[in-house]
Amino acid sequence: MLRYEGILKFSLVPSIIFFVLSLASVALTTTYWIFGDWIVPRYINIVTTQFDDRTRQYVTDETIVYFTNEDTDATIVSGCLNLTAAVLALIAWSSLRKPDMDSQLNTNRRRFWILSVVVTTVIGSIMALVSLILHYTKRGSDRWGCTSERAMMGGKVNTNLYCPREMAACNYQPRFLKGTQRLNADIACNCAVAVKWMQIILIVVGLVTMTMFAMQARIRRTTRSMHSKEQPRTPTAEVGVAV
Repeated sequence: MLRYEGILKFSLVPSIIFFVLSLASVALTTTYWIFGDWIVPRYINIVTTQFDDRTRQYVTDETIVYFTNEDTDATIVSGCLNLTAAVLALIAWSSLRKPDMDSQLNTNRRRFWILSVVVTTVIGSIMALVSLILHYTKRGSDRWGCTSERAMMGGKVNTNLYCPREMAACNYQPRFLKGTQRLNADIACNCAVAVKWMQIILIVVGLVTMTMFAMQARIRRTTRSMHSKEQPRTPTAEVGVAV
């Protein structure tokens, strides 16, 4: 017969993996956010193929890259929620293994820890799915995956480019940057791509962790009910009165 102790004991493995992956997701998201906003240049002068007969030189496009934040915000929220779920899973694992946790008095405590893991994991998985969807739906229509606005100011071409951080770091900025600046853009790109696909892994590992906690709770409840029914009743002494 399947025992809840074995399932609870083994649930530590996905809980630890869940914690490590969630922490890595938050760290990588923070890294490419810092690189994109503070290290990789967002002001780029691009020499176009358009020749200006008046100045006798090729027109320079002064481009400014602006980031759209929906996908990054969703990724940060996903990482934080899943990290919270993982921490609660580890605490629940430690609490549910205590010897007195199987008593009737601790029923509400058991339910609290199980529901905490289930609710936070479900919310975190939903947010991870939202993050993954936004990574694709927020792409722009041009070849870089961005949306651009071009204007002439003071005889110069000025382009405002609105990009998700992944599209800017992977497609646009490396095309026009060199040396260390391009290397920094590649680092931001790798972090963004890793975090995007990590959302799928977080969903899978989180659901596995939640399922194991829910399964051990169900088996524990069934086992306790069977033990209660099998407990023999204490025989009562019959007193006979002789007449």
